Amino acid sequence: MLSRKKLLPLRKEFRRIKKTGKLYDSLSFGFLLSYHEGEIPESAQVAFVVSKKIDKRSVVRHEVKRKLADAVREFLGQLPKSAQIVFLAKQKAINSSPEDLRAEIALVLDRAKLIKK
Repeated sequence: MLSRKKLLPLRKEFRRIKKTGKLYDSLSFGFLLSYHEGEIPESAQVAFVVSKKIDKRSVVRHEVKRKLADAVREFLGQLPKSAQIVFLAKQKAINSSPEDLRAEIALVLDRAKLIKK
């Protein structure tokens, strides 16, 4: 899993990010992007939301979170420090391999102009 500094305090920030952020869509996840207000943290912050609509079993939901976190880890150093990103998992993420997720994340980050492919 990612370190606490790189995880977004979702309960506090989610409403603001949902209201002010821009949504990008992918086959396996939605991607909400916003920028930090106030003091800029050490690095970009991310959060993962996997609802019970995806699967009722918590084991499956946590597996999806872990796969997304692993796929995101390699891009964190390239993201702007003020970026706040929320990944909203979709049903297709359950059967996606980490490599597929990594490729999708690269595509979406490129589309959002956060990294250069």
